[in-house]
Amino acid sequence: MKILFTHERFAPDFAGGGEYVVLETARHLRRRGVDVRVLTMGDPSVTDYEGIPTQRLAGHRYRMNGKSREIARAAADVDLIQTFNYHACYPSFRAGRTLRKPVVCQFLAVFGKAWLEMKGPWIGRAFQAYERFLLGLPFARSVFLSSYSMELARSLGPALPKGQIIAPGIDLVHYAPRWPKDPIVLFVGKLDVRKGVDDILEAARQLPHVSFLMYGWGEREASLRASAPLNVKVESFERGMPLVDRFARARVFVFPSRAETFGIAIVEAMASGCAIVSSIPVGFEGVPIVAGDMDGLVRALQQLWDDPSECERMGRVNMQRAENFTWERCIDLTIAMYEEILSAPPSMSTTSGVRAKS
Repeated sequence: MKILFTHERFAPDFAGGGEYVVLETARHLRRRGVDVRVLTMGDPSVTDYEGIPTQRLAGHRYRMNGKSREIARAAADVDLIQTFNYHACYPSFRAGRTLRKPVVCQFLAVFGKAWLEMKGPWIGRAFQAYERFLLGLPFARSVFLSSYSMELARSLGPALPKGQIIAPGIDLVHYAPRWPKDPIVLFVGKLDVRKGVDDILEAARQLPHVSFLMYGWGEREASLRASAPLNVKVESFERGMPLVDRFARARVFVFPSRAETFGIAIVEAMASGCAIVSSIPVGFEGVPIVAGDMDGLVRALQQLWDDPSECERMGRVNMQRAENFTWERCIDLTIAMYEEILSAPPSMSTTSGVRAKS
């Protein structure tokens, strides 16, 4: 089975959890004998990453929207194209139409109204419209990382008759708690408004006796470090053992995101025995909150800070629940989906219903 992955970024280029999902999916599929190659934007001289063949097209990632011919050439001998939103979706759909080959789109992000806060009222509406357009394309399968992400997508208008949920995994062997936990509230992620980092800083100002660690990356890292109150430490993100160590030591993990497709960091924190405070319904043991509700966030953090034994109980429950999120399960479902699509009659397995220029 030959699969072409198309995405606007691919490792070592990195922007967030989406790139992690694409990389790990490709890596684990190859371990199972699937011939996966990647077409992306970036430095054309980089033709391989950790044994995964890559073709990189020069230019900004937005320019991938116009690369349908290049995608069609790269996909000439594959069985199926798997694309990931945002900027690889439409050109991959067009390439699939040209080649009469099935295209699966995995929606790494669905933001809906959050675009307005992230991009402003005018540009945000343009991103909203493009997101709805992509969700409405008749891919052979539209894949979502969680049930709540697919529900949000449906609330935006598309019927999604071929929607499917395949949650990503984590490598559970790497994550474990270090008992007793340190009195730290941890955040891990991109340091931007969508993740709720400003809410965390405000909560820290209202809870000066609580110690916070923000472990992340992004353009705002320096400014957040400069403006953070004394009980907040901002550190630069580094995957691997430094990340594992911070999860292992933290008593509470906080993630008040405005919009999220899955929240891999939540599952990593669960596997590390953290109690969770989050607006994202992954199925954690902890205190669920509503995004943007400052009073609720402060109450939740205070509640858990005052009860270390309850945090430990929650953490142990979370460790058990995290065992449901494995790459083995993810890849089993992915391969089964490929086989189902490829065994269907051509008229059902290829994209249809939208006229696209080649």
